[in-house]
Amino acid sequence: MKTNSIFSFRRLYLLLRRQLLSNASAWLIAFGAVAGSLLVLSLLVAYFQPANLAALTGLYFTVMFIGGYIFTSNIFGELHHAQRSYQYLTLPVSTTERLFSAWIITAIVFPVIAVLSMALIVLIANLVMNFTFDVTPFQSVFSKGSWTSVKVYMVTQSVFLLGAAYFRKNNFLKTVLALFVVSVIFQIVIVTTAYFVFSPFAEEGAFNIGPQHMSQQMENVFLTHVPATARVIFWYLTIPFFLIVTWFSLKERQV
Repeated sequence: MKTNSIFSFRRLYLLLRRQLLSNASAWLIAFGAVAGSLLVLSLLVAYFQPANLAALTGLYFTVMFIGGYIFTSNIFGELHHAQRSYQYLTLPVSTTERLFSAWIITAIVFPVIAVLSMALIVLIANLVMNFTFDVTPFQSVFSKGSWTSVKVYMVTQSVFLLGAAYFRKNNFLKTVLALFVVSVIFQIVIVTTAYFVFSPFAEEGAFNIGPQHMSQQMENVFLTHVPATARVIFWYLTIPFFLIVTWFSLKERQV
C-alpha cells in the first residue's frame, strides 16, 4: 500500500511528541517562572490593594497574549538554526505536518496550559488568603470573557506563526514591525478612500462628515454590512489565510 506523503496522523503524533519532549524542560521553566511571578504579584495586590483585584484577570490574559506571541514567534527555531536546521528539514514528515504540529502547540496546547495555570494561580492565591486572612478575594478565570480572549488569541497568533516561518532572526520584533507598517498603510488607504467618497458632502473649509451626510443605503453599508463582513473575515478567514501563507513559507525553506 502506498504511503500518504502529504498527511499522516501517526507522523503528526510522532512529530508533536518529539517537539513537546525535546523542549519540555525549557518550556516548563519559562511557564513556572511567569506563573510564580504572577502568583507573588497577585498576593501583593490582594494584601496591599484589594480594590484592584478585578484588574488581575486582565493582567493574566495580557501576559498570555504577549507570552504566546513570543512563544509562537520562536516555534520554528530549529528551522532557522544553522546547526539544527538540517536535522529538522530531513525529518520524515511533510510540510503540512510541520505546520499543523506548530499550530497545535502554539494555538491549542499553549492557551489551554495558560488558562489552567491561571486557574491554579487563583486557587493557590485564594488558599493562601483564606488561611491567612480568612478571605477568598480572587474570581475564577473561567468565564465567557475569558473564552472570548482565548478565541481572539487563537486567531491573532496565526500572524506570528507566519512571522516564525518567514523571518530568520528577531521573529517577534520583525512581525510586530510588519504589523505596524501594514496598519499604517491600511489606515492611509481608508482615510484616502473616505476623503474621495465623502469630500463632495463636506462643508466648505472642513472635512466633517456625520450620519446626516449619508444616504440610507450608505448608512446600512457602513454601519451594518462592513462590520458584519469584518467579523466574518476575522473569525473564519484569518486563521486559514495565514496558515496557507505559512505553509508556502515552510515549503520554500524545504526546497
